Amino acid sequence: MSLKFITSIAAFVLALVSIAPASAHHGWSSFDTRHAYYAAGTITQVRWGNPHSEVRFNVERTALPDGWLQRELPQGADATNGRATMESARPYAGEHKELRLILAGPSWMERWGLNRPLEKGETIEVVGYLNSGEDEELRPMMFWLANGQGVWQQLTALPRAPEPASKATP
Repeated sequence: MSLKFITSIAAFVLALVSIAPASAHHGWSSFDTRHAYYAAGTITQVRWGNPHSEVRFNVERTALPDGWLQRELPQGADATNGRATMESARPYAGEHKELRLILAGPSWMERWGLNRPLEKGETIEVVGYLNSGEDEELRPMMFWLANGQGVWQQLTALPRAPEPASKATP
């Protein structure tokens, strides 16, 4: 085998190895996108960075706010997925008083209008999907700051369309 052939194969394998974790890591496949959940509360911990940011969040309120379905979608939102998520939203009724939120990386946050890290003690509202295997992990489709600014979070397609909450079974 020639050195050029071996180098080409090595470059190809390296490319596959570097792409595979990133695509799996940023996808929605480990989240149950049939049912969206709403919660509001206070941030207790922030890790701001790549490939994604993570926030720990105390769940303090779960009732959907008045006018929920009329709320404006965040900057950069996909209208179809945004509205489907809003219509699927139901109050978070899980047993966890603290959730770990998986957020987009800082450069995406900035593209969607958030040009600063979230801060411990800040209050936010989130609507998103629970991890199928770790029910204390929620991946927001969008979240809102205390001043009302919304921040979009979807980079890749959802594996399954959200089901409207009105069709949910108890």
